[in-house]
Amino acid sequence: MKITLKDIIRVIPRYSKNIFTISFYGFLSLFYAKKEKFRNAWLICERGIEAKDNGFAFFRYVRINHPEKKVYYLIDSKQKEDFQRVKEWGNLIEYGSFEHKMALFFASHFISTHIGYMMPWSYLLFKKILATRSKYVFLQHGVTKEDLSNIFNKSFSGVDLFITSTKKEWESIVYNKNYGFNEYEVVLTGFARFDHLLPFSTKRQILFMPTWRQYLVNRPIDNKNQSALKNTFIHSSYFRHLFDFLKNEKLATLLDANNLELIFYPHFEMQKSLSLFAIDNKRIIIAKKETHDVQQLLKESLMLITDYSSVAFDFAYMKKPLIYYQFDQEEYYGRHYKKGYFDYDRDGFGAVVETEDQLINEIEHIIANDFSMEKSYMNRVDETFLYHDNRNCERIYAAINNTPR
Repeated sequence: MKITLKDIIRVIPRYSKNIFTISFYGFLSLFYAKKEKFRNAWLICERGIEAKDNGFAFFRYVRINHPEKKVYYLIDSKQKEDFQRVKEWGNLIEYGSFEHKMALFFASHFISTHIGYMMPWSYLLFKKILATRSKYVFLQHGVTKEDLSNIFNKSFSGVDLFITSTKKEWESIVYNKNYGFNEYEVVLTGFARFDHLLPFSTKRQILFMPTWRQYLVNRPIDNKNQSALKNTFIHSSYFRHLFDFLKNEKLATLLDANNLELIFYPHFEMQKSLSLFAIDNKRIIIAKKETHDVQQLLKESLMLITDYSSVAFDFAYMKKPLIYYQFDQEEYYGRHYKKGYFDYDRDGFGAVVETEDQLINEIEHIIANDFSMEKSYMNRVDETFLYHDNRNCERIYAAINNTPR
């Protein structure tokens, strides 16, 4: 993408502020009394407001198995449930606090699930200004199956160690020069949270968990464009297909006849639109991120319905049946993500359907088969995951320790 003079001028104020802020706190760090507490520490973070993904799973592993390690978790205390979950394990730092900013100057490793949330300023500028030897470890939030080289490339992200979960994912990043990583900077360990998927027990419930659409997630501007955002969302193909499915009379009949609940859990980025999905059916639960834990829902559910979400990998890891409801393939790959190595028909772990009728028929089929995954999909699971041993955190820990300083 060509960068114009106008683009450069536009970012000057932001980068100037970053440089000043980093320099200011860098100066204060020279006099910080607790510097030894954080020297060579590992700082772990998800979005700063969560503790339920690969970051927390790995943090908990280190606290249990390597209590001597200086590892700290960054979390906002306003997120009371997640904050208390971390507090139980100790070594907690209030996200955005002065202590957080000071710890950044002495830590040896920054370990996160999302790019751009570890610190309140640009990581690349921070690293360049201070010429630090710190390492950035990217645990990932979801399996990289689309081509995300424009977001996750080494020069843009500053990642030093890229954690992957499948062989094809590892190959897609190492052998795509647009990512900019060599084979030693990308490691195949499995995701930390996979260690807690097995064993599991189920309830009479189906999980419906579609992913987000970046072209529908426009940030409000002083609340002035809230009405326009809502109007755009309601009239989108995305909303119409999801809402129509939730209202489907045959779905309601299936749930009643089989004593099932359907849990609708929209993606994190779509949670703000929950109120628009008002459904008058006691068997359909609209799940909020504040009250429902994704991993628990995955473990408890008999079947998963998604569209393109990589949460399907978590579900498939447990060898439970799933369906891909892809009603907008052309729009998704045209406006959201660039298609990658993963072909849903060839590599997927369940049937790919494009219409509501096909989806209902596939749900009926899976119910009739007593919620068992078909043999062909089970074979794909075995071929996809190199590890199925609940030792992913152990491998991640070893990979971080082996990263050259």
